[in-house]
Parts: sequence; structure tokens; C-alpha cells
Amino acid sequence: MLKIGDRQLSQKDLLVAVVLILVAITAVWAMIGAKPKPVVMKPANVPGGLVLQEGGVAGGGYGQFSYPRGVATDNDGNIYVADSRNHRIQKISGKDGKFLDQFGGFFDAAKFANGDAKKLVAQGEGKLNEPNGVSFGGPDGLLYVVDTWNNRIQEFTTSGKSKKIFVSDDGFFAPREVVVDPSGIVYVADTGHHRIVKFDANGKQIRAWGAVNPKTGAAVAGKNSGEFNEPIGLALDKAGNLYVADRLNFRIQVLSPEGQVLRSWPVKGWSKEQIDMEPHLAIDQVHGLVYATDGRAKKVYCFHLDGSSVTTLEKDSTGNALFSVPLGVSVDKNGDVYVVDAGAGKILKIKGQF
Repeated sequence: MLKIGDRQLSQKDLLVAVVLILVAITAVWAMIGAKPKPVVMKPANVPGGLVLQEGGVAGGGYGQFSYPRGVATDNDGNIYVADSRNHRIQKISGKDGKFLDQFGGFFDAAKFANGDAKKLVAQGEGKLNEPNGVSFGGPDGLLYVVDTWNNRIQEFTTSGKSKKIFVSDDGFFAPREVVVDPSGIVYVADTGHHRIVKFDANGKQIRAWGAVNPKTGAAVAGKNSGEFNEPIGLALDKAGNLYVADRLNFRIQVLSPEGQVLRSWPVKGWSKEQIDMEPHLAIDQVHGLVYATDGRAKKVYCFHLDGSSVTTLEKDSTGNALFSVPLGVSVDKNGDVYVVDAGAGKILKIKGQF
């Protein structure tokens, strides 16, 4: 029994109150959902043709972003953004730039209604806690999301339905990126464990690559060929070779599907600093180009697949800086490049550098 003033509330009274609260929450969300969906991506105002479209601002509403970290495009050209600190994925139309949908979410109304306010960071199926890398792949073209602080990978449909959840055999530690080949083979940058983990199409771990402590068998940071120190960005070329942003070794390593190191090259500019240093990768498979972000230096580097430099994206045609903190990067089927700017809370669509 709960007493409020002179009245004793029964369990039935409390249940009715909870139901009314949930109905009110649902009504508020319905009203929000009834509002017109904003146009997020618009033609760029700066002449010169380098930036084709841009959109978004910092915030928590539709088409607003709080430190976005990952970006991917589907076969229809729709854009999916890992809106990290809003704990969600936002879907934006590739045709008219409008906000289409969102899924994930930090707030779990069911757990709150049951009185467990400490579990508002949801760990349930479909919920996300600071999502990072996003990637399409597999025979069904599903969306794979790195659910970083739930230490797992989630597989979603394009409408936001969670299909599968998986982790490594001994658990991830703050994973940052995922890529998936057309057959469904999944590669994960298990950043905190300094390794790359490979899974089959069913989510079963096949192997892991990186340095190992010979005494304990635990994964550790390494600097030799085939070892990693905080790997983050991943990308696959059309031959199925894996490109790894080996962050604290300041290099990109290229591995065969079996884990053999094929080549590597240094990335001048990557910093040892932690803040804003989460380099992501994307490959233009048609034109043979690798894009690598540098959040701290406010740049995006473009390389040939052999590591030779093509150009650095840094300023627009007027000489102004393009980015504040560029992190996630993706290439669409036309070779154009999408970059999420975590510092400004926006997305830029940039003309491909071929």
C-alpha cells in the first residue's frame, strides 16, 4: 500500500496509474510522429561542386545528431547514420533528403514502468548504447550495427527490426566497426582487445587476428605485422581483402580473407590523442580508392588501394574548412562519399575523387 495525503493507494490503483502514464507517453510520441518529417539533406550552398549535399544540426530531434559516428547507404541510396549519443540509427531518404525513420533508443519505457530507473540504458533486443560503425552486407542486404557500449553486434532489417545479436566467444570490449561481405562473412574491429574477429554468416566466430599474451592467451596490443593497437575503421575491397585502420600504429593494414598481411602503409596525421580520434575507412570498389577520416586534423584522406596518395579533403572551394570532426565515412554505388561530422552534428555528401 502507498499513502498519498489521506488516501491509501492499492496495487490496482498503482497499476492504473502506470497504465495512464504509458498511455500519455504513447500519445506524446504519436503527436511527435504526426509532425511533418523534416528535409535533412539539401544541396550545398558553396559553389565549386565538391560538396553535393549537406544537412543536419546538433540536437536530438528528427534529422538532428549528437556526435554521429557511423554512416552507410543501402541499394536505394538511403542514408543510415549512427547517431551515437542519441543512441539510435536515423534513416534518411536518398531521393529527397527527408527523414524517414529511427530505431534503437536509450530510453526503455517498459523497464522504467517496472521501477528500475537505473536500467534506462537498454540492453534489450533492438536497443542501442552509443552505436558506432554501420555496414550493409550479406545475401539479404541487412544492416549491421556496432552497439559499442553493449559490447555486441546487432543485425537489422532496413525497417529497423533486430534480426540477430552476436558477440565473440570471450566477449567484445568496446568494438567500433563492422564490415560484411556479400556472402555474410562478418569482420569486427574489437578495439579494446586490439584484434579483428571474423564470423560466419550465422554469427559463429571463425577466428581472431592480433597479438596474444603467450602466458595468458589474452589479446594484447601489438606493433608487428598482423598485430594491432586500437583498430577502428574497416573496409573490404572487391577481392574480399580487409583494410584495417590500425590507429595507434598509425597505419592501414591490408589482410587477405585468411588473415595474411598483404601490405600496409603509414597514415601521416593520425594522432595518439583519444579525443576525436576514431578513424573510419570506406572503399570505392569501382574506382579502387580508400577514404580514411582524421577527426582531430579535420581531414579525409584518399588513397589508391596500394596506399599511394590521391588527395586530401580539407577545404571547400572558398577555402573554408569542410569538417569539424569527421568520423564515419561511406561510399555509395556512384562513388560519391558520405562523411558524418561528429563535431557539427551533420552529414556531407562529397563528390567522388576519381
